[in-house]
Amino acid sequence: MELTWNGGETGFRWPWLVPVLVLLVVGLMVWWTRSRGRRTAAGASYVAHAARLRALPRYRALVRRQVVLGTCLTVAALVACAGAIVLGGRVQERQTHAQEDRTRDIMLCLDSSGSMAEVDAEVVREFRTIVGGLRGERVGLTIWSGVAITVFPLTDDYDYVLEQLGEAEDAFGAGGVYSEAYSVYTAGTVIDWDIQSQLGDGLASCVQRFDRRDEDRSRAIVLASDNEPIGQGVYDLPAAAELAREANVVVHAIAPPTTGDRPSAARLFSDAATSTGGTFSMLGDDGSAAGVIKAIGDLDTSEIERPPVVQVLDRPRLGTVLAGIGVGGLGVVWLAQGLLAVRDRREEEAS
Repeated sequence: MELTWNGGETGFRWPWLVPVLVLLVVGLMVWWTRSRGRRTAAGASYVAHAARLRALPRYRALVRRQVVLGTCLTVAALVACAGAIVLGGRVQERQTHAQEDRTRDIMLCLDSSGSMAEVDAEVVREFRTIVGGLRGERVGLTIWSGVAITVFPLTDDYDYVLEQLGEAEDAFGAGGVYSEAYSVYTAGTVIDWDIQSQLGDGLASCVQRFDRRDEDRSRAIVLASDNEPIGQGVYDLPAAAELAREANVVVHAIAPPTTGDRPSAARLFSDAATSTGGTFSMLGDDGSAAGVIKAIGDLDTSEIERPPVVQVLDRPRLGTVLAGIGVGGLGVVWLAQGLLAVRDRREEEAS
């Protein structure tokens, strides 16, 4: 599934709170101004000949300085209040993402038996190339020998898919069938050592891994094996191919070059894949992965109507910046007042 962003709308979560806070701040300012005026009148001291004092250059300089500092304090306080109001209103952005869901499911189906140990890492690299050419299809991975195990189910999280394929490549490339990483990764795929590499059972198990049976979806399996079974399984290859056809699953087969040394095994594998409408190619052939990608792209697909995904995200940056500027401005003004007071005291002591 792919998400397409159709733009966002920004606004307050609680818009009614903004005018309430603005009125509260204005009310506090009016109350403070009036109460300050009353306090000044009640505690006033009358001095004769004050006009001479107000005419002194030093007095005028101190008044101008105090006016500037007071104005700066007021502006900084108002900016801090504005930031707090914006934060209180909680700015949010509403984003709408249209869902683009393709109706194609791809199951990667890997033979993890000992006869494939030397080429499985290369097969997984081919799988990664195939996945890299897909756009929106769901992808899953199943490994098998005598028993099938789902490594990860069908998903459209391509980052996760590529991460899991990377782990598979590391395990298969760690030193062959006798390495600890290989043994841990393929644990559970063999229960009876006399029954291994069952291509028919592996294909049938991968067919059964598809979900959403009630939806009209195109389904394909990328099946990698050398078709060198040991023992007798539940399904032979023709029966498994018939099961795939009944489920409308297309099989794209990839075989290692050693399969070509056994013409009957290669022909049986090729006939099973092509009978489902799929392809057969040898690992390492030029364009083998590209051929599979093209074949998957040719599968029928239809749009699925899904509701858009709506996300609401908090955007506190504006309020935080305003509040920070205001508080920072208050700090700077208070620091300047302190420094100027210290300087004035030193000048008085010096004189």
